[in-house]
Amino acid sequence: MERVKKIIKVIFLAILSILILACGKDTENNLKEIKTTMSMDIDSLNPYKMVSSGTEEIMLNVFEGLLMPNSKGELTPAIAESYKISEDGRIYTFKIRKGIKFHNGNPLDVKDVEFSLNRMAGKDGFPPASALFNEIEKIKVVSEDEIEIKLKKADSAFIYALIKGIVPDENANDLDKNPIGTGPFKVAQYDREQQIVLDRFNEYWGEKTKLDRVTVLIVPNSETAFLKLLSGEINMLSRVDSKRVNELKNFNNISAPQNTVQIFALNNNVELFNDIRVRKAINMALDKDEIINSVMAGNGIKLETNMSPVMKKYCIENLGEKQNIDEAKKILEEVGKNNFTFTIKVPSNYPMHVNTAQIIAEQLKAIGLKAEIETIEWTTWLSDVYSGRKYEATIVGLSGKLDPYSILRRYTNDYKNNFFNFSDEEYDMLIEKAKESTNDEIIVANYKRAQEILREKQAAIYIMDPELITSLDKKIKGFEYYPLPYINFSKMSIGE
Repeated sequence: MERVKKIIKVIFLAILSILILACGKDTENNLKEIKTTMSMDIDSLNPYKMVSSGTEEIMLNVFEGLLMPNSKGELTPAIAESYKISEDGRIYTFKIRKGIKFHNGNPLDVKDVEFSLNRMAGKDGFPPASALFNEIEKIKVVSEDEIEIKLKKADSAFIYALIKGIVPDENANDLDKNPIGTGPFKVAQYDREQQIVLDRFNEYWGEKTKLDRVTVLIVPNSETAFLKLLSGEINMLSRVDSKRVNELKNFNNISAPQNTVQIFALNNNVELFNDIRVRKAINMALDKDEIINSVMAGNGIKLETNMSPVMKKYCIENLGEKQNIDEAKKILEEVGKNNFTFTIKVPSNYPMHVNTAQIIAEQLKAIGLKAEIETIEWTTWLSDVYSGRKYEATIVGLSGKLDPYSILRRYTNDYKNNFFNFSDEEYDMLIEKAKESTNDEIIVANYKRAQEILREKQAAIYIMDPELITSLDKKIKGFEYYPLPYINFSKMSIGE
């Protein structure tokens, strides 16, 4: 009898195991999950150390600031329910929304906001999250749901910095390893150089996402990523090669300008390119239309300065620069710098930039120049080119921002990552005066004149704002482009 009982027990446990596995499989099959890729790993889990646009476009789903952007590029209340700015533009007062919880389940309070702002501003011994936070003179808790930021002087760009994430003060010593925000998604798993998994945060204060999970695979090779989409391993792919869209007829293919500026940067400090006439000659030798047609199948907006027409209010109109090989040759002969060789360093994980480099190298042969292409890892590009300025020429995309200051300050003398090594006193003055002004007419006029200087002084060669193509499974709804690096997964759904 005892033996029979044991047999029955074994059979029961076996059946139970099968049922559990079956239920698990059903649950997995019913999981509303977007699977996508990014070409490089996120550079930090700490919201105050993030640098790359690829990191920002994913992690804005995890961290929320006092304000957040919408798809039109406008700032909308988030952790701050409302705010007001003093007439002199120096004092910002924010009313903190009630009922917000962090991903660890703890409620957000004004002390968390105070801690976060102090960390952003570098007032607790850490480096500031960005230069804009250096403008903070004082942070003051006014009441249990109100906080005040006082600036050293008026700053028209400062408000845009406040999309930086608010974090819990109890996590002060663990920001690099334990990402805790208030966003609609929380980090469920992170495997370095493999994947990051975001799960829906069920206690989110706002409208809850209809997705259960977002899995982002780290896939440096664009062809591998493309094949993963075709095979069904992923159901969403950003930055699709425009030449291959015809292979994706079974997907929704959505395109729009990125508010990104693809540049061909010539290091203004190296001997080859420290003469404006040489930079101008190279610019004249290029056929940007050919580049856009060859690299993006025509899906790009030709540029002449460091701002996309997406920024309608501030962007100047193109003059219509045209290729002029004879004039370019003449200029190089006059300055005695013809028939030289130089190296273009290009991040290998961006096929668009690599392809652009190849076409530029071919076009420059017409004026007797030889451009050698060196593809390098993204981390190497960041250290050698972006931070170290150790290069002759490079091709890269400068990501869009919400405010013109963050776009144009890149060329100021005191900007630490002015890797162009561009220097112009009038330019610096215009940017600083626009930043300090509360007069909208002055701000717009200054930023437009600054762009004209970039064009006149050949600070860099501006190619295009490439239209970003995203391919999605046809069951996925709600995808929108933003004028900054941000894929808002919370607005998306599957099969709704």
